[in-house]
Amino acid sequence: MTCRTFMSGRDGLSFRWLESCALGKKEMFILMFRLTQSVLVCICLIAIGLMLTSQSLAGVTDLKAAATGIWLFDEGKGTAAKDAAGKGLDGVIKGNAKWVNGKFGKALELDGKTAYVEIPKHKNPTEAITVLAWVKSLTKTWNNHGFIMSKRNAYIIHNNVDTTKVSFPICNGACWNKPGGWRDGEVGPDDITVWHMYAGTFNSKTGEWKIFIDGKEASKLDLDKKPLAAEAEKPLFIGRDTCCDDRYGKIVIDEAAVFNIALTAGQQQGIMSTGLGAAITAVEAIEKLATTWSSLKTQ
Repeated sequence: MTCRTFMSGRDGLSFRWLESCALGKKEMFILMFRLTQSVLVCICLIAIGLMLTSQSLAGVTDLKAAATGIWLFDEGKGTAAKDAAGKGLDGVIKGNAKWVNGKFGKALELDGKTAYVEIPKHKNPTEAITVLAWVKSLTKTWNNHGFIMSKRNAYIIHNNVDTTKVSFPICNGACWNKPGGWRDGEVGPDDITVWHMYAGTFNSKTGEWKIFIDGKEASKLDLDKKPLAAEAEKPLFIGRDTCCDDRYGKIVIDEAAVFNIALTAGQQQGIMSTGLGAAITAVEAIEKLATTWSSLKTQ
């Protein structure tokens, strides 16, 4: 192999470029083989890193596909809360809300009087659902009822005033939590002034209804095996419940989402450990990597 090169120095460093090379067939084969090896090693290292990040997602192959909407609250300014799932359900921040540091990136601090996020009208999941949010209360007990995430009359992550408990009332054939009542199954952590991930799930095929706190099952009920009300003409409120002269939360909220599947404890723990933003990125990257790997194997 013969090559002509030239040198160039910059800031005390030298760079060398190959201007032209005349390679034999054997040399070309060796060069291409080594380049291919390097590419495959890089891909494998990237894959290992991504798998370590997302291995605990436990079977959720595409969070975006399963999402009705995901709101990360990472904008840090303005009055828009972008739908990270790409479903077009961008929220509008209203009232006296303040951008602050959150559990993952930025978050919204709500004043308990005027501030909330309104998600546009949409049909919510009916056969199965997960409603999830990271919340930190600014008071030792909840300052009002039902404001974490409220989409009447379909579902509510319903924090219960003057307690540290939450319930998850849903309209499955009738309201709420049939054959029980809206406060059935309420549960809560000892301290709500620190970050917790609250989630409610329901599967109409089995009737299983659950509340999770920090990815751990905390409450379970067996409800009627009937789908949720779709409520296509109703918005979703985050930080506000429109019942009873309005209820506003004095809270900090980060990373809220609604999915059309009942996420398991393992899946929620994966989301909890990385954050929704990182979980989405990891799953997307692994899918793209699989496509790239398949393409390389066929070449």
